[in-house]
Amino acid sequence: MKIAVFMGGISSEKEVSVRTGTAILNSLLRQGYDAYGVVLDKNNLLSAFIDNEYDLAYLALHGEYGEDGRIQGLLDILGKKYTGSGVTSSAVSMDKDLTKKIAQSVGVSVARSYTRNDIDNIVEFPIVVKPSTEGSTVGLYVCHNKEELKEAIKNSGDKDLVIEEFIKGEELTVGVIEGEALGVLKITPKIGLYDYKSKYTVGMTEYEYPAKISEKAYQEAMEYATIIHNSLKMKGISRSDFILKDEKLYFLEVNSCPGMTETSLVPKLATLKGYTFDDLTRKIVEKFK
Repeated sequence: MKIAVFMGGISSEKEVSVRTGTAILNSLLRQGYDAYGVVLDKNNLLSAFIDNEYDLAYLALHGEYGEDGRIQGLLDILGKKYTGSGVTSSAVSMDKDLTKKIAQSVGVSVARSYTRNDIDNIVEFPIVVKPSTEGSTVGLYVCHNKEELKEAIKNSGDKDLVIEEFIKGEELTVGVIEGEALGVLKITPKIGLYDYKSKYTVGMTEYEYPAKISEKAYQEAMEYATIIHNSLKMKGISRSDFILKDEKLYFLEVNSCPGMTETSLVPKLATLKGYTFDDLTRKIVEKFK
């Protein structure tokens, strides 16, 4: 079986995707798989999938044109097998606002949401503004008054936005692989928010796994992440993010193709189940044999 690891792309998360793809490729090669990497850009976004030879497309793509169902749809048309979630699951989970509605419908609590039309009537701050279809905390604003809120919305342009109450609490994340919850990790930025800089700068964030929270909250986070994974009919690996405040969990978002570098959150969580990085990539590939 020849495996092509597709990485890069044209989203704001291209750099992170290349790191993920490189780590996955190295893992597959270590294990003796017939694998090679393909870096996508605006010039080969379509042709790379048509011109290359492969039996399985291992998708290491983040953000738009990679994680949002469009590439998955192309591969379906080409009749090619690929890792991760399918078209519908990818498209829905990419939309944070839509995913929140689904989470709420299956009994998972979420932060109070607003629309652009509500901004003049908002009186409780802070408020979070973030693009509905981007990850890695790109374009995230925390607004402490109406002026900051209007400025954040203006700076976001025509993008679909999630506008929601800012809930200050413990930041948690749960990895799920093929419906199996791996564990709960607590994220503690040393300075300010868990933003792009905190995520990808060594030493700026502390990670605690297993998270030292109550057993009730721990099990609930595992259960909720599994419910969301299954409700969206996701495949492969997903990662759900939560805020824990006063022993109540609030769902934030789910990633259908989370970061998979050697230091990413899912590989950290996998160690709680005794899985190595190579175990994860092998579990994903083996089902296609």
